[in-house]
This record gives sequence, structure tokens and C-alpha cells, in this order.
Amino acid sequence: VGFWTIGYAFAYGGADASKITFIGNSDFVLANIHDGGSLIGWFFQFAFAATAATIVAGTVAERCKFEAYIAYSLMLTGFVYPVVVHAIWSSSGF
Repeated sequence: VGFWTIGYAFAYGGADASKITFIGNSDFVLANIHDGGSLIGWFFQFAFAATAATIVAGTVAERCKFEAYIAYSLMLTGFVYPVVVHAIWSSSGF
């Protein structure tokens, strides 16, 4: 949910090679993404974001509350992972 609502927009939204930005600023909740190629790209990145969140699931299994894990997953897939992706893979990353 975090990557779908804001994560992808932070990672790739508003990519402009002439400006260096910290995070993306458009295409929240996949707005303006209608063609198949863009949706495939989103799903590919979604799989990596989900993998990043589930790596910790094995480590903290039965050691933390479910609510804490959900909060961590939303923060990781909605902000931390997208900022790293934007910095490395976006045309306007730093």
C-alpha cells in the first residue's frame, strides 16, 4: 500500500533530467500511468519494495507486534526504499 500510494511517486514521479531533486513530486497513486509498459515497470519495482520489507519479517518473526511490523513496512516501502531508488535510478536523482 505504501509503495502504491506514495512510494512510486517519490521514486519516479516528475523525473526531469534538467533538475536534481531529493524525491519525485507527481504520479501519486499511479496517476497518469495508464499504458502497459509503465504498469509493468511499477510492478517490477513493487516486487523489490515488497522484498525489502519481507527480509525483516523473517528476522523479527514473533519478536514484535504486528502493528509495529505494519508501520515499519509502510515507512520502508513508502519512503526509505523510494528515496534510494530515486537517487540511483531516476533521471533527476542525485
